Amino acid sequence: MKSSPHRPSIELLFKRGLGSAEIARRLQISSSTVRNVVAAIKKRGDASEVKKSGRPRSVNTRNTRAIIKKRIIRSDGLSLNRMASQLGIARSTVQSIVKNDLKLKSYKLRRGQYLSDKSKAMRLEKCRKLLQHFQVRRVSDVIWTDEKIFTIEPLPNRQNQRQLLSKDDSMSPKRRLAHNRLFPKSVMVWAGITATGKTPLVFIERNVKINSEVYQKIVLMDNLLPWVTQHFAGGPFILQQDWAPSHGSRSTLAVLEAHFPGFLDKNLWPASSPDLNPMDFSVWGMLEGKIAGKVFATVDDLKAALEVAWASIDDGYLRRTVNSVKKRLRACVKARGSNFEILL
Repeated sequence: MKSSPHRPSIELLFKRGLGSAEIARRLQISSSTVRNVVAAIKKRGDASEVKKSGRPRSVNTRNTRAIIKKRIIRSDGLSLNRMASQLGIARSTVQSIVKNDLKLKSYKLRRGQYLSDKSKAMRLEKCRKLLQHFQVRRVSDVIWTDEKIFTIEPLPNRQNQRQLLSKDDSMSPKRRLAHNRLFPKSVMVWAGITATGKTPLVFIERNVKINSEVYQKIVLMDNLLPWVTQHFAGGPFILQQDWAPSHGSRSTLAVLEAHFPGFLDKNLWPASSPDLNPMDFSVWGMLEGKIAGKVFATVDDLKAALEVAWASIDDGYLRRTVNSVKKRLRACVKARGSNFEILL
């Protein structure tokens, strides 16, 4: 029963001998309120409110904890908000149980390449071969290569792009829009690194299809071969590349055999393995970080920024990144060809 401010008046009139109906009429309140107060007077002798003893009842009970634990075991990606709504309790209670009682913490999902069982078996086999290969040859002699598309507009980070507004302005024209063009101008970039240096950046325009002829002429012969000749000065080197169609055609293989002998062929380099290539697992991310948040007016401006970022990469970073490859190969073997970065 809710506390009534009329309790003292009801008690006074009742002790004067007035009935419940008359008290309700005089005080202009409901008869049920008067009857409840009168019942309390008859039971305890006065109309004072009885205070409840002890702490308020908690919903953090053994049963609630068991239900939450069972749901998390069934689906560990379940939203705490949704769970709180389904159980009819506060989100803070669910969060407290998850953190303090179940000792669980929320982690972002790790990103990684999807690998079928066949892909895992293939990676395991080839990582073992590569480890044997690098007992004879030096990993520092490998030229690690890859291509990546860069656009003149960065992808928006929805988490960090915010705006401080009043509640009224939040639905007004002052609320800015984070957007990207549907097809922003872009450029394909090819590049390679070793433990002791880096190739020139090779820009391939958007309307140019990288077929075997383009790859052989623009990438291999016009750029990589002159750089290899100067950098290694006749010393040994090993070319690594992925096996895109233009990289593995008969005519390209002929060019590789003639000018880049000892390249990592399909029997050695595993497909679906960006986590083993320093360009993929480190270098491209570094370049993106150096130009992050910038919008370029033209593709030429983007190219210039990439050239500056590329020039800033020092030999210490190259050496550390390349030297980590063998550790990654061993981790891949330990993971039986599966995603292994949690083991690093």
